[in-house]
Amino acid sequence: MSGVVSPRRRRDGTGRDATTDDTHANVAMVVDAARESDGAREARRERRTMIGRLCATANESFRRLITRVLRAGDVPRHVAVIMDGNRRFACHAGVAYARGHARGADVLTATCAWCFELGVQTLSVYALSTENFKRSSEELEALFDLACGKLGALVEDEGLRTRGARVHVSGDLGALPERVRAKALEAMERTKTHRGPMLNVCLAYTGREDAVRAVMATRREVRDGTLDARDVDETTLGRRLHGAERETTSGEGMSEVDLLVRTSGETRLSDFMLVNARFAKLVFVEVLWPDFTFMDMVHAIWQYQRGASDLKRARAAYEASLATPLMENDPRRPAAFRSDDFLPRNAPSRDRWDLSAPRSDEDAVVADIRLETQTRDDETLKTTSARDARARKRRARRLVAA
Repeated sequence: MSGVVSPRRRRDGTGRDATTDDTHANVAMVVDAARESDGAREARRERRTMIGRLCATANESFRRLITRVLRAGDVPRHVAVIMDGNRRFACHAGVAYARGHARGADVLTATCAWCFELGVQTLSVYALSTENFKRSSEELEALFDLACGKLGALVEDEGLRTRGARVHVSGDLGALPERVRAKALEAMERTKTHRGPMLNVCLAYTGREDAVRAVMATRREVRDGTLDARDVDETTLGRRLHGAERETTSGEGMSEVDLLVRTSGETRLSDFMLVNARFAKLVFVEVLWPDFTFMDMVHAIWQYQRGASDLKRARAAYEASLATPLMENDPRRPAAFRSDDFLPRNAPSRDRWDLSAPRSDEDAVVADIRLETQTRDDETLKTTSARDARARKRRARRLVAA
């Protein structure tokens, strides 16, 4: 270092060795230089911290401004998200799948805050499909551990507690490990009295299983006499879908999906919300779920707002058509709402068929198969008759020409 005196052995006038004094001077210079370096590093650290705080403040102000602008338009009541891309994110980053899933769980917490601040009433997220149970046991155990921790963290999250958010877990809870099932039931029990927005976490869920479950629940209530078969309609089935039972206590079923977002660039529903998303705006974004940001959500909601009026008109027209009473013999009347059409057509006496008698699920399946077979036979007979008639006409024309 410049300015440092090189130690030299010499004698001063008193006969004392001057090397020790030179060494002390060098040490003092090094200490002073180190103190100056520490001060410079601390100053640079403070500048970076100040810049980071300014950027965070500017980002927060910008986010609030964007939120106010979006709230001035049509905000979807129910947003559904297919959180896809955790494993691909992990592969690109060169880390284990568990790290990718953990990063995706952090993004879920932020997404809840964004949506609830915008005014979304229900946020449904596709966390784990029953198809995912085919993955390796190691990855599944990591997912189950993450689910346990995340469900507890969501209940304790200060932002969600401030908004009075409810947590519901939809799906076949019996297929989940005991520790995950216990955490799910605990989260629902601790938030059941909240009256704020709802986070609907779909675990071990498929849309087909959800629809079958609703139909079987409706049929069981009709058989037990707690529900009149004439009162069964789409609303009745909708109130028996996953998540809707939490809303039924407040007088209305869970609203249908208005906006469905899927990440990672895939353009399919993967058996998610098949019944609930009839009039939903579908938005497919290219980013992987762990890279999903506030601006990606803004873009999705903006896409929804561009076509919200058309979606509302289509839904209103459909609901108006359902509200119009149809006569029993009206061809527009859905056959599924006429109980007689579920009976086998070759029954000896349709009037003597006892609808009130308890029937097992196997009997119902057999009756449906017989009905389907009879219908297919009738259609085949009609097709064969029409084909024979055309053949007779062709033969007649050939005879006339001859």
